[in-house]
Amino acid sequence: MQFTQEQCQMLRTPKVIALTNKNGMKIILTSLGASWVSCIVPLATGKRDVILGAPNMAKHMEQGVYLGATVGRVANRICASQFTINGQHYRVSNNQGNHCLHGGKDNFSYRIWGILQPSPQKAVFVLTSPEGDQGFPGRLYIEVSYELTETNQVIIDYKYQSTDYGPVNLTNHAYFNLAGEDSLRTALEHDLQVHADAYLPITHDGIPTGEWRDVTETSFDFRQGKRIGFHFLQDEEQQHVGGYDHALVLNKTLTDGVQTVATLGSPNGDVKLNIATTMPALQLYSGNHLVAVSGKSQTYTTYSGVVLATQFPPDAVNHPEWGEQYDSLVQPNKIYTSQTCYQFLFWYLYVIA
Repeated sequence: MQFTQEQCQMLRTPKVIALTNKNGMKIILTSLGASWVSCIVPLATGKRDVILGAPNMAKHMEQGVYLGATVGRVANRICASQFTINGQHYRVSNNQGNHCLHGGKDNFSYRIWGILQPSPQKAVFVLTSPEGDQGFPGRLYIEVSYELTETNQVIIDYKYQSTDYGPVNLTNHAYFNLAGEDSLRTALEHDLQVHADAYLPITHDGIPTGEWRDVTETSFDFRQGKRIGFHFLQDEEQQHVGGYDHALVLNKTLTDGVQTVATLGSPNGDVKLNIATTMPALQLYSGNHLVAVSGKSQTYTTYSGVVLATQFPPDAVNHPEWGEQYDSLVQPNKIYTSQTCYQFLFWYLYVIA
């Protein structure tokens, strides 16, 4: 879904908010989609924006690639846009052929969220999704908070509660380019390490086959770290979808929200990003469908950025055999929380008065 000009005029004007820390790092957020639209790190060589974003709010409304958005109710894909819970069959909105992607045609990335700023370094977004929204059961209440710490961490906390049984899988869809969103260096030139022993094979339209496959001796083995472009498109799995768009199952001994589960490094090594999370999987997406997307400083093209989205595995609601740890199903009136922390490591820009 993309907004028409008339719809844009009818919408309440989205709010934009900036969080800063004492080191000179700054992130910019918007209430449209509870989105993370800018991340400026103060390097010794100058300030650098390391996530992709639209040049203005009008263009942000037009883009359909989820730039920095909070996506849901269910991130990733639901096969054939249907599932069954306690004998009740549900059909939800389809927006990728016959399948449901990131919550359907009118998913959370298109909503204007309420916003609060309790401190200069924290913002809280709130949204209520009504019963039957996009076909999903239950009324869902969500809070998503962003905090920028003095140690250059961007901590995203998710809190939600539903009035009925149903799947919920929230994540952030930021595209990272640690060389700078204005750089011609691509996601394929970044170094990546992910502590994941298995990945989910998928069909041509990105739906998991149900198998969990050992990453050993496959292109999906990032345990020791390697350049994303190494082994790129050299197997049928990647060729199905034009690159990486696969869930990596994280080492469950590390998903405590404190230990690092993944590290992304810039092409020349001057910026690193460590990720910690309480979620069991990470969707690695190499930006395969970034085609002529209006960006802050240039037009983004294929592989301009990489998404590292922490979440439950895709289509988990249709695979109870994967186990409770990987199940996105919530119980009524129970509060659920999750957290993902992005810590940026870099040489500072010192300003001499």
